[in-house]
Amino acid sequence: MGKLIFLDIDGTIRDFDGTVLESGVEAIRKARQNGHEVFLNTGRLYCRIEKKIRDIGFDGVVASSGGYIEYQGERIGHKYFTQLAYIELMKDLLEQDCVVEMGNNKECYVLQENWEDYCRIYTKLCEKLCVDESEALMPRPVESLLEVPDVEQLVVFSRDEVSREILSKWGYSFHITHLCLPYSERWAGEITPNYITKAEAIRQILKMRECGREDTVAIGDGDNDIEMIRFAGTGVAMGNGSPWAKEIADYVTAPIKEDGLWKAFRHLGLV
Repeated sequence: MGKLIFLDIDGTIRDFDGTVLESGVEAIRKARQNGHEVFLNTGRLYCRIEKKIRDIGFDGVVASSGGYIEYQGERIGHKYFTQLAYIELMKDLLEQDCVVEMGNNKECYVLQENWEDYCRIYTKLCEKLCVDESEALMPRPVESLLEVPDVEQLVVFSRDEVSREILSKWGYSFHITHLCLPYSERWAGEITPNYITKAEAIRQILKMRECGREDTVAIGDGDNDIEMIRFAGTGVAMGNGSPWAKEIADYVTAPIKEDGLWKAFRHLGLV
């Protein structure tokens, strides 16, 4: 039986300058030809996965850090904030002058009161990440938090890290992960319920496929990849990854710009 391979997108398949190295695409396709199954496992919302990434070809997708799971084109998992927790958390964040994007697998949303600040941040991020704004998915402005259904993830921009008060109040209920974005004016973080993780999504897929952890490989670069790197039978960090990701990995491959994904697949005998 082949391996189940779980890959982050940003910093692993797609560089932060927008480049998708052909060597990485070839590694993914060759591994599938060799009988392995390859999954995206990303913090991105499902609706924010670009066509050029989807067109590489994958057996399944884990989006929103585990909030949405798809296998062979069929949805097999969907988890999100309870409405009560979402409303209370958002009230706290807004009181801290945070700009917040709310999202589910179908769409992204921003409160109308945050819209101008969000658009300014978004334009700068698109420039830094080499994303064409005309092709990017813009959120829908909404007047009320209640207009947003099934929220899987909050992306938070704050002038400082989310305050100790919020961490103290919500730290056991949510995962709050720093996002390594090329934007210096505000701290950026991702907040998800603590029952939504990339590792838990892998566990669910393994149960469905009747496979064990030893059959899995996880490759990523960021702090939000640490749980899946630690959980997988073989955890790999990209050479451009965060210090924590590299510290807990079983193997550290070359940086993405130096064909790190291909080299990881070759090192593990997947291609």
